[in-house]
Order: sequence, then structure tokens, then C-alpha cells
Amino acid sequence: MSSNKLSSSLDTKLNNKLTNIITNSNVLLKLFCSLTIVILICILIGNYAFKNGVLTCDHYVFNTYLYIILSILLVFIVVLVNDQTGIFNSFLLSMTQGNIFIIMIFILSILFILLYALQNINPNNILASNTIWVLLIISLSIFVIPIIWFGRLTNVVGLAGILTVLITLITGIAGYYYGDKIITFDWDKYLNIALLILIIVFIIGVFLLQDNKDSNTIKIFYLFISIISLIIFILLLLSNHKKLQEDANKCIDGKVVPNYPLESFSIFIKILNLFEDLIHILGINRM
Repeated sequence: MSSNKLSSSLDTKLNNKLTNIITNSNVLLKLFCSLTIVILICILIGNYAFKNGVLTCDHYVFNTYLYIILSILLVFIVVLVNDQTGIFNSFLLSMTQGNIFIIMIFILSILFILLYALQNINPNNILASNTIWVLLIISLSIFVIPIIWFGRLTNVVGLAGILTVLITLITGIAGYYYGDKIITFDWDKYLNIALLILIIVFIIGVFLLQDNKDSNTIKIFYLFISIISLIIFILLLLSNHKKLQEDANKCIDGKVVPNYPLESFSIFIKILNLFEDLIHILGINRM
């Protein structure tokens, strides 16, 4: 059998396995439950994030985490909708064809525009700020789908989710209550530089390894990148919870307007990257 036929055969087996996993996962029931919880979260946000029709600083941390939970649910819903309809499959498949770098630059440009808009819009403009926030979450959710596929094929999604929750809780408590003692200097600047270097190393590595036939070398490279990324995002998440505590103390009704979409997104994006890194690490070890 030729290498092309062998590759096609393997792709077919993986697709069939993934299809069976999705088919047996009660997608519609999960989607209904997720939508129900989303409605409940929205009701809670309406009750706790607003006072007399305007945003309030009361329950600042609780409100921020309501938005974070809502973000996670939106990601889950996007994945489930794609499981049921396959609406994003053709788009994701097109990314593997043609010039991937041009496509990635275009996508990153859109994400940066949305993030810039979220950072600069007046939080009093509730409809606009929340619309931009939802668009940003949905855009990111689309690119989580291939990670979820990999996690399902290696059967690590559940474990990665549990570990993500545990790490978030531990870093949340440590950062919120002991952040001043743990973080004695502004390490975000250095962590962001390290993250930028890691991204550059990853891009160069992918380019250099694209014709490499040694699967172990490729696995070790991806494992190394994922472990370093995991450490960076754990430290950033720790720092973010310290900032959450500081922002909660600074927020005073009548003087500061809380920006829950922006505050929550800053933490959510770290949690999402933790989850993805854990899927990569656990999945690669099971391959």
C-alpha cells in the first residue's frame, strides 16, 4: 500500500472514531442543559451586577466569575453546535490548506481588533461591550474545536478539565489572598516577553519540523512548548487574581464603573490556555 493510501486510511479511521465519540455523547441533551445554565447565569448577572439599572461594584469578584463561567459555557455551546451541525468544520479544514501563515495573520488581526475594542469601549455602553465580548469568546471557541477533537481521540478532555478547575482554584485562592506576598515584583512584563519568545520558537519549530519524519522529535517539541506554556499561564493566572483583588478594592460606586467583560476575559483567556496546554500534554503522553 502506498504512503498516500496509508495516510488516507488512517485519517478515515480517526474520523470514524471521532464521529462515534460525538454520536454517543448526547449532544442535544448537553446543549439544552448548557443553554439552561446560561439563562440562569444571565439572570444572576442581571441581579448582582446591576443596581438601580446601572453597573455596581458590589459582589465584584462574584460578578467577574459569573462572566468567566458564562465564557466557558459559550465555548462549550460552540463545540456542541459544531458537533451537531459541523458548521465550522469546512472553515477549520480550509485552514490546513493554502498559506496557513496568511490565514493566521488575518484571524489574529480580527481577534486583536475585537480585544482592542473591548479594552477601549465605555463599560457604561453595556450592549456594545457585551456584544464585543460575546464575539470575542465565540471567535476563540472556534479554534478550541480542533483541540477538543485531539482531546477526545486521546480521551483526556475530562481529566484536562478537572485539572484546569483545580489549578484555577489554587491559583485563585493564592493570588487573591496571598498575592502581595507571592508576587513581590511586576513579573507580568517578563512572563509576556517569555510568552512572545515561546510563540516565535513555536512558529520557527513548526516550519523546521514540517518535513521531519521522526514522530518522537515532533512529539517532544510539542510537549516542551506545552509544558513551558502551562507554567507561564499558571503564573499569569496567579497574577491576574492578585489584580482582581486590587480592582475589587478600588471599585467604588459613583467613582469607578466596573468592566466585568474585560476583567473576566483577562482571566478566562488564561484558563482557556491552561486547558489547551493540559490537553496537549496529556494527549501527547497517550499517543
